[in-house]
Amino acid sequence: MNAQARDFHGSPTLPDAIEAEQALLGALLMKNDSIEAVPVNFEASHFEERIHFLMFEAMLKLRADGKTFSPITLKNMLPNERIGDLTLPQYMARLVSDAVGFINIPDWCAAITAAAARREIHSLADDLRQIAFEEELRIPDDIAALRQRLAEVTQSLSGEEATFSLSDAIDRTLDATAGQGSAISGINPGIPEVMQLTGPWQNGQLIVIGGGVKQGKTALAMQCMFEMAREYPIFLFSGEMTVDQILMREKARRSGVSARQQKLKKVTGDEIEMLVRAGLEMKSLQHIEIDCRRLTLDQFCKKARSLKKSHNIGAAFADHIGKFRWEGKMADAEEHKQAHVATSGLKDLSMELNIPIIALTHLKKSAFQDYQGRNYEERLKAVLYRRPTYRDLLGNLDKDADQVLIPFQPRPILAGMEPGEGTSDWNVWRELMDQTEGKAEILLSLSRESEFPRRRDIAWDGNSTSYGPSYKQQQNARELF
Repeated sequence: MNAQARDFHGSPTLPDAIEAEQALLGALLMKNDSIEAVPVNFEASHFEERIHFLMFEAMLKLRADGKTFSPITLKNMLPNERIGDLTLPQYMARLVSDAVGFINIPDWCAAITAAAARREIHSLADDLRQIAFEEELRIPDDIAALRQRLAEVTQSLSGEEATFSLSDAIDRTLDATAGQGSAISGINPGIPEVMQLTGPWQNGQLIVIGGGVKQGKTALAMQCMFEMAREYPIFLFSGEMTVDQILMREKARRSGVSARQQKLKKVTGDEIEMLVRAGLEMKSLQHIEIDCRRLTLDQFCKKARSLKKSHNIGAAFADHIGKFRWEGKMADAEEHKQAHVATSGLKDLSMELNIPIIALTHLKKSAFQDYQGRNYEERLKAVLYRRPTYRDLLGNLDKDADQVLIPFQPRPILAGMEPGEGTSDWNVWRELMDQTEGKAEILLSLSRESEFPRRRDIAWDGNSTSYGPSYKQQQNARELF
């Protein structure tokens, strides 16, 4: 290619690979099928020259439509401009005539990508210098954006190609199923009834726990989290409880001494000893990172990525998606739109980090506004049978969630419907309150792997805010088996 055809590109001080761009396009124009040799990490944006970028994009479009491309078919898809002394059709014809073959296509792509990466690094350096003069509050976010751009540059240079092997994947799944030892494939959530419903929680899954107010969503998630932390480091974002509240609840579950007693310091010597023992047990757990700040979704994802690298976390918990802080246009978006973005982002993160992510959500405002019945007694009894489904929860669960669990307790709902004491309705209410004391259900409302809907009855201890048998009974069962 003569020098005149190279004169049109700008910024001669920046790295370029013009000859490689021309050689690549000439080879593709000469033989369309050679586009299959272009590496998967190569993108049109790697071209420095705008006309080369437009030519390659037009080639991809025609290829996707099952059509061939040539200087003639491309001419009408590109702007009518001159390249030096050449018209665009003449320039493309020159590319074809100077084409030197097809075997070097991966090498040309690598040279183009490397030059593009160098130009991007140069731009990043300029932007980094500008950040030094910004307002202090903007610096962390802008640096985070630069880090993301730098990560993309690194990924473009990694040259990732066909690294997936179907044969290896098949062998891996067979090993997980039939391998020696009794270890299950996935993470045991620690509550037998949950395990019966969902099976082990798998890497890459988004597990959603949802329900109404005072239905035990957080208690269920925290119990699973501390049980999972026996074997795996965990990350928890808590938007509703402080670290002290979370730890007091867990000590209550393990000791039977309620969090309220702990706060009021109404504990006996024996109870203090039980609390100390519970604390020592908790110190032996794997690392649990608890963050109670008002995080954005991006900050949650960023911290989860960091903890995956530093501590190899086995799962991440978000309590709950309604507590994420939103910025920009999303700050003014409706609650259901924010929830859709949250579940979508969390599902993507679970796949990226290859861990289960457990996200809590709550009922839509339109769900369960009242309980129907001809009289007060019928409305009270309707509480026992009107259970929420995944459609009543916030989030794009049909598309994003792998499992949706809903803890259901009628007693807190009934407690808010108490009639006047001494009335006939009050006697019915009291009977239903007694009937539902200590009882809860866990519903599998949606699942990609199990038959649904299904449910399991489970004991509930309001004093220790925990599900199932007491912690001591569970410990004895573990030691026995």
